[in-house]
Amino acid sequence: MKKILILITLTITVLALSGQEAEQPSGIKISTDKVKIEGKYYYIHIVRKGETLYSISKAYNVSQIEIAMENPDIYLGLQVDQALKIPIKENQQGILGDDQDDNYIYHVVRRRETLFGLSRKYEISIQDIIEVNPEVEEGLKISQVVLIPKKRTQTLGEAKPEESERFIYHEVKPKEGFFAISQKYGVSEEVIRNYNANLVKDGIKLGTILRIPKDPNDTIYFDGSLYTFQESSKSIHTDDDVQPTFVCDTFVYNRWRDIYNIALLLPFYQDDPKHKIIDSSEESTIEIRNTPSSISASTFNQSTSIFLDFYQGALLALDSLKREGLSINLNVYNTGKSAEQAKRLLMEAGLQKANLIIGPVYPECQKPISDFAMENRIPMISPLAQNNYLLESNPLFFQANPSFSTQVEEFIKKIDFCSGQNILLLHEGDSTNINLIEIFKNQIQQRISTCTNSDEIHFKEFTYKPGSPTTEIQERISHSLVLDRENLVFVPSNNEVFVADMLGNLHTLSTIYKFPISLYGFPRWQRFGNVQIEYYYQLQLHLFSPFYIDYSNYQVKNFVEKYRETYRSEPSQYSFRGFDVVFFFLSAMKKYGIDFQYCLPQHRVDLLQSDYNFKRISSGGGFENRSVYLLQYTNKFEIFKFDVDSSLKDDRIKPSLYIDENEKKEGIIFELP
Repeated sequence: MKKILILITLTITVLALSGQEAEQPSGIKISTDKVKIEGKYYYIHIVRKGETLYSISKAYNVSQIEIAMENPDIYLGLQVDQALKIPIKENQQGILGDDQDDNYIYHVVRRRETLFGLSRKYEISIQDIIEVNPEVEEGLKISQVVLIPKKRTQTLGEAKPEESERFIYHEVKPKEGFFAISQKYGVSEEVIRNYNANLVKDGIKLGTILRIPKDPNDTIYFDGSLYTFQESSKSIHTDDDVQPTFVCDTFVYNRWRDIYNIALLLPFYQDDPKHKIIDSSEESTIEIRNTPSSISASTFNQSTSIFLDFYQGALLALDSLKREGLSINLNVYNTGKSAEQAKRLLMEAGLQKANLIIGPVYPECQKPISDFAMENRIPMISPLAQNNYLLESNPLFFQANPSFSTQVEEFIKKIDFCSGQNILLLHEGDSTNINLIEIFKNQIQQRISTCTNSDEIHFKEFTYKPGSPTTEIQERISHSLVLDRENLVFVPSNNEVFVADMLGNLHTLSTIYKFPISLYGFPRWQRFGNVQIEYYYQLQLHLFSPFYIDYSNYQVKNFVEKYRETYRSEPSQYSFRGFDVVFFFLSAMKKYGIDFQYCLPQHRVDLLQSDYNFKRISSGGGFENRSVYLLQYTNKFEIFKFDVDSSLKDDRIKPSLYIDENEKKEGIIFELP
């Protein structure tokens, strides 16, 4: 198994807290007082004179670290009569699992256990469990303690469909389909499907327990958005303006208690599995291990070195977060470019215990990881690639790189089409590029339709092939332009030959014939090497991109300096991307906890090349970053970056502020090798 393991260790001086390690736990009186806090059970131990953390941990068979995490005040020293929470461990003899009193059995929830499974295991109705543990109706949590009443109700063989105040739990019987269940309970098939999306995605199966709302018009909060299911409707209606009932300002992070497990999946090596890299850095051990054979980090080939850049940027983000008090266990795995290799990683402990998964980057590796993450309700970040299938099917999937159609949509939103300008769509009519042209054209038409004066707006389309006689083309284009107001010319093309030819024609029309032109193009244009760059400025070119690096920004300067100092190299765009992804999501976890997705709309942090704005795409879909920058070249040979949420110019950035010309060209586009 190709695995890269990073251990970011937390050092605790045990002697300062516990006295001498040789001390025996004699004379410790074991408490029998149990309390339930947030679904977990604890003993309450009152510290007596002479007791130490070491002796208490031995008496209860709980590690000193676990006690310290639940009682952070003890780092100031134990005090006589201090009350300590001692976590009740699942495997403690006579405490949980086997523990019971006259009325209840204490059950510790394990991974993948369900309410229905508990009802069968203990031969008790679901309703009886809910009555004693009302919080379980919204779902079970790993390590949660559930009280099981010893009093039995009907056996499962005799039981009617189980009920709670809100739901009926129906077990699918032989030859029973959605239609029969829908008729039986008076609830539409669409409603049943949406309440049981993960259970019926592959079809309804015998023995499946379905959750049926008693009220066909029930309104529920599902995965952070408000949805109302109307009996007479065949679709889900989303109220985008209503926030979920998740209060985002109540979580208080505790670095001793809230240690997050992060899994980072990257394709460091795709061909040669033999590698070992040792990197010694302050207060951390970083080791990449697989086989006794080793090769140097310099043997990373060009196609995989970008992922090393991403990884190194991520490490700098972790260093910054650690300085802010965040505790992290980071496990890094090599996925290669194989779905089978990605599947094998699912048995790794670092993935099994993960609170957040970042990667993989290749779409072919993402499906098995996504299925695992969705089943275990683990947020999964796609840091580089676009995967529309997973975006539509996994409600905990986060796509950091917006799709092209999303970028175009956000780009068009930032442009004023309603002020009477003349609008021209100019392209080469290439049949292989028709989809891209149609996306652009449809977005412009939809935007114009929202204007109150849409009937007065002139929208024209002109096509020509490069290489045609120049004077003839210029004359034909001029018939689509006007002299008395601004001409917005949109060119949906990534063909460098066509763009170079088109720029020359428009430049002539602008400078000699005095047509006022503002040009709008694609981000790839910044990578063109055979065009006259000065035409960009003279035609006031506008480009869009979800990523932009301002090298005059002090945070960017600090990052570049730290990167050079640490890795003795220049950061690439992937280094910045690695920093931004890790810093954004882990800072959200620090601020809001593991359910951070509900609070992302109000999570704003200063990043290096991104300004993430994640929005859920549909009722059962995931989150897509919709943040897009608008860049404008001016006739004063300056570049403006427009503010993300407005059309105001907020940052004036000159080309000379880039580190070098190559960095300038690659700073916008991302493509997987």
